[in-house]
Amino acid sequence: MKIKIIQTTTDSTKTAESISEILVENNVSACVQIISNIKSFYQWKGKLENTKEILLLIKTVPEKVQQCKNIILKHHNYDVPELIVTDAYILEDDYQAWFIEKCGKL
Repeated sequence: MKIKIIQTTTDSTKTAESISEILVENNVSACVQIISNIKSFYQWKGKLENTKEILLLIKTVPEKVQQCKNIILKHHNYDVPELIVTDAYILEDDYQAWFIEKCGKL
């Protein structure tokens, strides 16, 4: 089964947890993984930045990508949040059934 993984980062544990809870409680995402203590290097406003961030990996069905995006943008603490979507496939049947149920597709 084809799914989507949306990736975003933040520097706030509160923001990461809030976005995750909203997505899962509203059956927009079956699962969000929060990976703490990553280090990001990027240029922002002409300056090289070196920031500790938190990575969110948000798993959803293709039909709910726009809804995920809208929730992330509404609740994110960055002016310009990273939003990257990747195609993925579920390989295990029992996990797939659970995933479909939790994304509200049944």
